[in-house]
Amino acid sequence: MKRLNGDKQMTDVWKIPAVGKWEKTCGKHPTQKPLRLLYRIILASTNEGDTILDPFAGSCTTGIAANLLGRNFIGIDQEQKYLDLGVCRRKEMNEPEKAENLLKKMRENTEEDTVLVNHAKKETRELMVEKGICYLRAGNVKGSVRIMPGFERMKYVLLHTNGEDCQLFRLRKGKEGTYQIWTKETLEENGLHPENAAYYIVLQFDNKPLEFEKTPKLKQRKNTYRAKICQLSDLMGIR
Repeated sequence: MKRLNGDKQMTDVWKIPAVGKWEKTCGKHPTQKPLRLLYRIILASTNEGDTILDPFAGSCTTGIAANLLGRNFIGIDQEQKYLDLGVCRRKEMNEPEKAENLLKKMRENTEEDTVLVNHAKKETRELMVEKGICYLRAGNVKGSVRIMPGFERMKYVLLHTNGEDCQLFRLRKGKEGTYQIWTKETLEENGLHPENAAYYIVLQFDNKPLEFEKTPKLKQRKNTYRAKICQLSDLMGIR
């Protein structure tokens, strides 16, 4: 729970957005709870493979969150129409793409630290680590990264080569959530050897690697080589 909260002790007051449209595709319940709320509760109190009983299931938000997190579910409610709604929501998850999208949205946390994940050739990665500089092409070109929500919470950089040899680093103090634009010539002056672009996004980090509890799975076909921003808990595989 601490890791979900930017490595700070989680308080007993949680700020979570109200139920979104993406949670009401089958209909809605008058007191429907956000999936993000049940996500936290389930992680805080159960393990994978456990069975969760909700005697006031409503539209089965608890069950949807439970199944997405590898838990079993038993739900009870006196209103058949809401149980039918819950069954409809569960059937949606039979589509792998739909289930993956629900899990991704459910795990979004507007307060959690984020990580820039970047592939680099072995020689380039070693140079980046030596200099404490991660760079990506700027602009609409292959290998660039979109500046998107979560960038302002970025505190880490993860470097890898072809999805292997992962190394996690903390951004330098005062550099969190920011980046600079450097020219190719500036990078060359710092002993780096950029190719194929005139300008680069640069993130500076402390070059002492941090330990992983569990090595992340980064091999995703073409997406293995694309720079991306993700939440720290996603990277660590918190389940």
